[in-house]
Amino acid sequence: MTIVILGPSETSEQTNVEHLKKALIASAPDINHPDIRLAIVPQVFAKDREIDCVLVFEDTRPTEQMFRTSEGIPVQSFVACVEVKNHSPDAVRRHGTHVEVQYENGWHDATAQADAQVWALKDLQQFSYMGKARRHKTYVQSVLWLRRVPPGSLGETLPTGRTNVICGDFNWQQLIDGFDVNSAQGKVQTLVPADQGSQHHSYDSLVGSLTQKIEPTKLDLKRLNALTEKRFDADKQNYVRNLGSGLLMFRGRAGTGKTFALIQMAIYLARQGKSTRIVTYNHGLISDMARSMSIIRDRHKDIYPIPMVETRWVLMRQLFGLAFGADTVARTAELYELDEREALFLSALRKPEEFLEEQIPCCAIRAMGKVCRCEPRTPSTWADISTFRKEFPAPYDFLLVDEGQDWSEAHRDLIYDVFGPERVIVADGVDQFVNQDRCDWDRGDIPKNRIQPLYTSRRTKAATCDTINDIASALRVPDWDVKPDQTVTGGRVTVVVESQPRRAIERALSILDEDFSDQAAMRPVDALVCLPQPASTPNANYCNLFETVQESCGADYWRGYDWEVRQNREYPSRQTSLRAVLYQSCRGMEGWSTVCLGLDSFFDYLLANPDIDQHGLRNEVKTNEGFLFDETKFKEKVFAAQHAYALNWLMISLTRSMDHLVIHLTNVDSALGTVLQSVDRDKIRWR
Repeated sequence: MTIVILGPSETSEQTNVEHLKKALIASAPDINHPDIRLAIVPQVFAKDREIDCVLVFEDTRPTEQMFRTSEGIPVQSFVACVEVKNHSPDAVRRHGTHVEVQYENGWHDATAQADAQVWALKDLQQFSYMGKARRHKTYVQSVLWLRRVPPGSLGETLPTGRTNVICGDFNWQQLIDGFDVNSAQGKVQTLVPADQGSQHHSYDSLVGSLTQKIEPTKLDLKRLNALTEKRFDADKQNYVRNLGSGLLMFRGRAGTGKTFALIQMAIYLARQGKSTRIVTYNHGLISDMARSMSIIRDRHKDIYPIPMVETRWVLMRQLFGLAFGADTVARTAELYELDEREALFLSALRKPEEFLEEQIPCCAIRAMGKVCRCEPRTPSTWADISTFRKEFPAPYDFLLVDEGQDWSEAHRDLIYDVFGPERVIVADGVDQFVNQDRCDWDRGDIPKNRIQPLYTSRRTKAATCDTINDIASALRVPDWDVKPDQTVTGGRVTVVVESQPRRAIERALSILDEDFSDQAAMRPVDALVCLPQPASTPNANYCNLFETVQESCGADYWRGYDWEVRQNREYPSRQTSLRAVLYQSCRGMEGWSTVCLGLDSFFDYLLANPDIDQHGLRNEVKTNEGFLFDETKFKEKVFAAQHAYALNWLMISLTRSMDHLVIHLTNVDSALGTVLQSVDRDKIRWR
């Protein structure tokens, strides 16, 4: 079999992969043997990275006939990420064990980029192929190809490390000589034969996952057509024309289209050739956006660079690395847990001089403030291992912030310092802040493009929205002012009362099956199931029960509540995958039909366990009341804050549906059940 180039035919890497193919054939003619397969897959997108090229190789000949490294090690199979740089020799330099390349905005670490792509590809390999079934990661070789740099230009010996650096013409022998060996097998081997089970990747399964395209549903296409429209109404045109002049902020309640507007602006900017990052807390929303962007990438070649989405934690780590260097980032990973690192990143970026003077803890135990047993050593500071840059270019042209109300003022100010407020776009949820303090991005001393209020429900059909408004009124949600879009007719609300959790899931999913039957264009991936976290339902784990029910009937599903799925940025790639997330991850997400399981239990839990700052509330009351302070007023303040916190999350959950909202109650006489019973019976179907 000859070498095959798979994937999209028109990519920015097409010239590079054609050169690569010719070079491999020229340097190893036997590679065209019928028992050898080599796939070259250009422009693979994994997480928030674009991998230039992935090589997947398999040789099924007897071991004695296989290619061998210069040390005589047989090469049976491998997977390799190839990062291609077309820089001239004077724009390439060594920096320790790394290679750096120069762009207009400075020097970039190409070795670190190649390594990061390896880990992104490994996570992509773990995407499920049915329900929770997934294959293990393969070992991935890392290659950095400097096409225009003559051999020897970087010194007699190339930088050592995990990444194999190849200069000038690509050579098969040089490629395999830089590979790590599978010590257990005594050969270079990564893949297994296709008949050796489904837990490990074969050549076919891996190539299939790398070249798989999402088949969009009709709902996907409807949504994407709206996101990618090129014509704006007169009001939108005003702030679109002024992008880059000051802060643009979309402000509205749940379901008014803030996140939609944010993505729409990112796509518009991409058409102008601007790089963007959308930053959110919500891993479920990241997966939803990644799915949409994957479809856009396949269907809209004029949208480039494709907007990427990431968490705030990832953004903070990136900014920290730009300021202090890769070695400092790596050292923090050895010493601190994830949550501790973000606080460290922020503190260091806000006060770099103080950070650089701090002593580096010798071990993780000491980093936690405990007594360690390390051997005494010469104290060193962060300055000793950092390559500090007081000023560095912003990594993207525009930063788009989702759920801006939940950021801290310190984070906000850092973003303004790095990007400038004129290159920041914010989605601000009026009633959706779930942290203890609300962040105001309209600081008062910054240039502003527009603070754009959003009042009309852009997600939910009019009848469903009207019923949700009645529920909000019965709950006495302060100033709830979402207007139904009367041009989007239809919608319905169903309440299922069932005390047995598994039976409730079965009944709710049977209602979804009815929707699938009644609406031929609807697919399981168009629906959304929201689940309570285990802490809110100690006698039942809804996530496990949901899986059990789906597995028992052989149904496909996407586990948005699973840590590994969120960590890998796995998005639902099949139309058959019913999406399921925790309530904490449903902000910004939507389903044509949305099921809210155990919603009354979740609401009761929030009322009893609010994330509020009682100490801060006490000080606030003391400041306002002075000598008139009494405990009763403080308790009233706490009660109001508790109720507001629970209502915020409840309304977020109730506004995820586009057409059919299905609410499950474990007890009809619960706090939420009592409220729903007070709503006009003609507006809710009880089952």
